Amino acid sequence: MNAVIYASKGGNTKKIADAIAKALDVNARSVKETNGVDGIDTLFVGASIYAGGIDGSLKNFLQGLKSGSVKQIAVFGTAMTDKSAWKQIAEILKPAGIEIVNEFFQCKGAFLFSNKGRPNTDDLQSAASFAKRLTKV
Repeated sequence: MNAVIYASKGGNTKKIADAIAKALDVNARSVKETNGVDGIDTLFVGASIYAGGIDGSLKNFLQGLKSGSVKQIAVFGTAMTDKSAWKQIAEILKPAGIEIVNEFFQCKGAFLFSNKGRPNTDDLQSAASFAKRLTKV
């Protein structure tokens, strides 16, 4: 079983989460609506960098994951720049011994006057392809 969890302040990462979830035939859930996970093969985690760090509720969720509840985590996100949350998430998961996929999906996200129209249709299709490739769907 696969799952998609995300934190999104402006809605960009939610768009990517929804595209990934649709490709996997699951529902994307905001981390704020999630109590925990268990029995997950691949957990897709949507995160972006806000003022130098990932969303606090997502950080708390990740710190609460137990080894064995998730086989692996795949990271995706959006940003005004090319900066990914992958490294911060990997550091959080390391003590729990949860595997993080070395590949991540990242695309531009609209912010103020930058990256208007992003994520766009191509970004959403690329995110869906990323999810299918990792899960062999």
